[in-house]
Amino acid sequence: MLAALFKMTRPKNIVIAVITLVVGYALLKNYPSIFSLVLQSLGFAFAIGFANIQNDILDLESDKMNRPERPLVTGKVSVKAARRAWIVLFVLMLLCGGGDSLIQAFSDNGLFFWKRPTAICYLSFPLWFFLFLGLLLIAYNKWLKHIPLLKNMIVAFLCTTPLLFAVQHFFQFNTSCVHTEFLWAIIPAIPFAFLLTTAREIYKDLEDETGDLKAGIMTFPLIAGSATARKLAGAIIVFTWISLPIPVFYMDKVFGHNYPPLFLIITGIALTPIFAYVLVQAHKAQYRKSQSAVKIAMFAGLIALIVCC
Repeated sequence: MLAALFKMTRPKNIVIAVITLVVGYALLKNYPSIFSLVLQSLGFAFAIGFANIQNDILDLESDKMNRPERPLVTGKVSVKAARRAWIVLFVLMLLCGGGDSLIQAFSDNGLFFWKRPTAICYLSFPLWFFLFLGLLLIAYNKWLKHIPLLKNMIVAFLCTTPLLFAVQHFFQFNTSCVHTEFLWAIIPAIPFAFLLTTAREIYKDLEDETGDLKAGIMTFPLIAGSATARKLAGAIIVFTWISLPIPVFYMDKVFGHNYPPLFLIITGIALTPIFAYVLVQAHKAQYRKSQSAVKIAMFAGLIALIVCC
């Protein structure tokens, strides 16, 4: 049963989140201590794990049609055991946030912050962040995922939270710096992750249409139609592709820095065939393949950012 529970946490998504967090720090060239990084990574892992297990409980009826291989549907894990598991993971997530807050509070920079009126707000940020993240995930599972299109954008926002966490850490411990001089490198990563995740989630809704309809879950494809949803996801993919030159030619107007032309060469060579594959597979209604390819595109884009920053 433990193996089945572990599968329910979506290990691949956990790996993506942790890599995204590390990428965020790498782009900012601003790393926390190894202990903080471990706790932050575990915090995101527990958050994703509890949210996915709770989601599987709430989606049990639709998964009988859309995901018959999932542990709750096959009976490998009971609903009671799954409910206990997500509560435990939620508590562990908060403990990670609290532990990271303590580490930052008693670091050299943290002790300096005690002299500031805003010390408690700054140094307890990891705890408050994971509490907010946990509550948002619960709200999404219970209510927000029933709001078409908004649900897709909320998931996209959630996928950017490791990057946003890294940005906050940068501000917390670099208050004397000219922030934009260091922040420019991470700016393209946030909309890049947001846009591709939004498209991926629309493809996921397209794949799940039959089960969602029977379960009474109204998604954007069910309301607007499959063709419209597919065109919207495709438009987001194309928009992302035509936006690739922006970090190379236009960022200096706001942030004083541009990515080198190498970024456009790498992303053009790597992402163009991937995006074409996504669109072709979506046209064939092979939405799971489209989703997988979008994840690969996200990895390729983040690697290009690190190589070129």
